[in-house]
Amino acid sequence: MRTSAAIRPGSVPAQQPNRRAFSLLELMVVVTIIGLLAAISVPAIKGMSQGKALSSGHQQLHDDLNRARQEALRLRSTVYVVFTPTNVWGSFSALQQRVNEMVSVSGTAPERFREQALRTFTNIALGSYHGYALLVEREVGSQPGRAHPKYLGPGWQTLPDGVIFSPRLLLDTPTLQTGDRENHIIHTLPVRDFSFPIAEYPGDLLPAVPMRFVAFGPDGRLAVEEMNLVWRANGRTDLTLPPMSELTVAVAQGSVFIARLAAAPGQDLGPIDPSLPPDVVETPRDNATNNRVVISSLTGRSKILKAVLP
Repeated sequence: MRTSAAIRPGSVPAQQPNRRAFSLLELMVVVTIIGLLAAISVPAIKGMSQGKALSSGHQQLHDDLNRARQEALRLRSTVYVVFTPTNVWGSFSALQQRVNEMVSVSGTAPERFREQALRTFTNIALGSYHGYALLVEREVGSQPGRAHPKYLGPGWQTLPDGVIFSPRLLLDTPTLQTGDRENHIIHTLPVRDFSFPIAEYPGDLLPAVPMRFVAFGPDGRLAVEEMNLVWRANGRTDLTLPPMSELTVAVAQGSVFIARLAAAPGQDLGPIDPSLPPDVVETPRDNATNNRVVISSLTGRSKILKAVLP
């Protein structure tokens, strides 16, 4: 039977390796270094994420403007890129009254239409400064004298989180100065009433909503004459485009704050306050000038305008 070897008298046991633990001071130094590295790297990572979202939104605007042009050619009709109004709730009461009439009085719409209309309108209202859609009012073969507006593609869309349309597009701005067009200053878009189609119900049954727009004619070109008529009707002759010119639109990094009423018990958010327009903040200010898309009135094609460093 085998046994372990006995230690001979006078022999010295083998020494165990000397294991030393971290001191509290050393541990604090390591934690401090990790904190400093995190403080340096997190803003950089966040900036990269924001830059990626902005680049994605820039490309999205460019692609959908070109898609609107292609749809105008395909449908042989004017296609509008319409933008969510800066205070869409100003039209809510008229819409709600009309929906109630359709459901409760005339019976031209089922009860579910009431909830559907409210949900759709709320989603659009929450898209202020970053929501848009492609809209056609009349297609080839439509009944003469009667519009049948509908949205194209997925309907209302939004830009990526943290990306907005330049407020210069959607808010009235001062008169353009001489030379601004050559420098591609962001252009204030025209605004007019558009029908509000919801699902299978034609938009001409509901009150119109004033929206900013860019229009592409059946020939695929920018509908300069129609846009100029609206600018003149709104008293903005300074914004009219010459026959051969370019329209500049843009996106920016920014945030939109929507006013809400007090929340009911058990709710995280209160209802939207329709009396106050959304507040938009472009951060940093005027960063949209580096994210512009230029539309040629001659061809209707859009191109991304790269920022030029001084």
